[in-house]
Amino acid sequence: MDEQTPVDQGTEQPAEAAVTGETNCLSHAPWWLVSAGIHVVLVLTAMLIYVEKAIAIEDNEIIISRSSEQPTLVKELDRPRDPWERKGIPKEETSAAPTEEKAIFFPEAKPSNRNESNDNEAYQQMKGDSKDYLSYIKGEGGGFRGRTSGLNPGQYDVMGVGRGAGGGGRYGGRFGGKEDLVADGGGTKGTESAVLEALKWLARHQSADGSWSADHFSDACVTGKCSGGGVNSYDTGLTGLSLLAFLGAGYSHLSKDEFRDPAMPSRWLKFGDVCKKAVRWLMEHQDPEGCIGERGEKYMYNHAIAALAISEAYEMTAAPMLKHHAQKAIDFLVAAQNPGKGWRYRAKCGDNDTSVTGWCVMALKSAESAGLDFPRSCYDGAIAWLNEATEDGGYYPVGYTHKAQGKTIIPGKNENFDGHHAMAAVSVMSRIFMNKNKKEPALNAVLLLTGDLPKWGPGSTTDFYYWYYASLAVFQYDGPKGPMWGKWNEPMKNALVPNQKTKKDNCENGSWDPKDERWGCEGGRVYMTAIGAMTLEVYYRYKNVFGTK
Repeated sequence: MDEQTPVDQGTEQPAEAAVTGETNCLSHAPWWLVSAGIHVVLVLTAMLIYVEKAIAIEDNEIIISRSSEQPTLVKELDRPRDPWERKGIPKEETSAAPTEEKAIFFPEAKPSNRNESNDNEAYQQMKGDSKDYLSYIKGEGGGFRGRTSGLNPGQYDVMGVGRGAGGGGRYGGRFGGKEDLVADGGGTKGTESAVLEALKWLARHQSADGSWSADHFSDACVTGKCSGGGVNSYDTGLTGLSLLAFLGAGYSHLSKDEFRDPAMPSRWLKFGDVCKKAVRWLMEHQDPEGCIGERGEKYMYNHAIAALAISEAYEMTAAPMLKHHAQKAIDFLVAAQNPGKGWRYRAKCGDNDTSVTGWCVMALKSAESAGLDFPRSCYDGAIAWLNEATEDGGYYPVGYTHKAQGKTIIPGKNENFDGHHAMAAVSVMSRIFMNKNKKEPALNAVLLLTGDLPKWGPGSTTDFYYWYYASLAVFQYDGPKGPMWGKWNEPMKNALVPNQKTKKDNCENGSWDPKDERWGCEGGRVYMTAIGAMTLEVYYRYKNVFGTK
């Protein structure tokens, strides 16, 4: 019999059955388990590929190709900063994205051609509290005080003129708003035109080295020769005086203003360059002790005016290179003062005179505004000298080298000219700048000035020195709207403006003739033109210490 062996299903299955069983197993597995398995396979495959590439890199040398040409390096140019240029705070450059939005419309708005600051002053540039180029300590008057301390009632901490109750900036009207200030003080377009023509004449007759010469200025004439030479020992003072005429009108070595030369229309006069050359000449002629110019017979006249000019140039521009020279000039002025008194022709000579002392006070006033250092005792000594030279009571007339002094003259040159109260004018101006007290009895000398009004009279009455100091004194005391200033201003304008040389006078156009003036024999045409321009700048040159009316 044939017996068949039974199949053991627990130990052996046909291949077909095995595959079917595996498929059945996967079909019954959860979906997430299947997904996980697929991802594991993909990860393992990626790792195998990476390992193979890594092995290939290790077996082969890596070569980096380099260009034979060296890259061009852009090197920033080293441009040295112009030492004459004042550097301000950098401004961010921003560009506004275009927009379809309409501008805001103000029905009551009026078009304007100027910016207006928040100090009630109309200027062509912003002023007020800007600290960009000014001192870092704000003054109580609204301007900038510099390195002084404490409160000084009634004092304005600015040079120049402003309007309203506070200083509109350190330099007030010199840099803008002149039109309003001139009108307020009783000036005209004619007075401003006279100033500009005078400055053009000075620019045309400046020496190549930056100075102004009393007797060689005519070397620069272009149409004929200007007459009216002076004494060349005053060249340093004349250079300072001429620079002051430009500074008083708001021009400095930073200025970009150019004017056509009326005597040579093809040439342009660049006022900034004129000032730069003048300041450089003063600095180059300062000795190690600080004295500017040669120490001749009357060198303190020259130095005081030069110190005033360089201090004012520093104050107006804040140029760092000027500070050292300005401070040295003031230091020499302090050292030259007679102990407890004033100044005269030479340092500590023991003699005093009101004229030189007045110029020294002006220089110290500029130094005070510029934040330069000097002891208060300098003012105390100047006041002591003025008291000594002033007659008590009445109108307080002031002498030149002592009280109750008559007319001063240069023998053989100006005996025929009338005497004027020039020293009283110097005293009034100096006391106002130093004491800032309108109730001071000695200021009654202003009545002497308004009783001796300017009048052009060849050979007798013309005195530019007196007119300059009296204009400053009366304006400080009573300007720009007071009755005393109104009484003085009209005669002053009528004496100066109509007697200035015009186009018909060729190269003399813009100047004044020294043969008709009391001190023109010494200062010459340069002196006449510089101090004449400074007199007509009175409306905006110095801030009114007592405020405006």
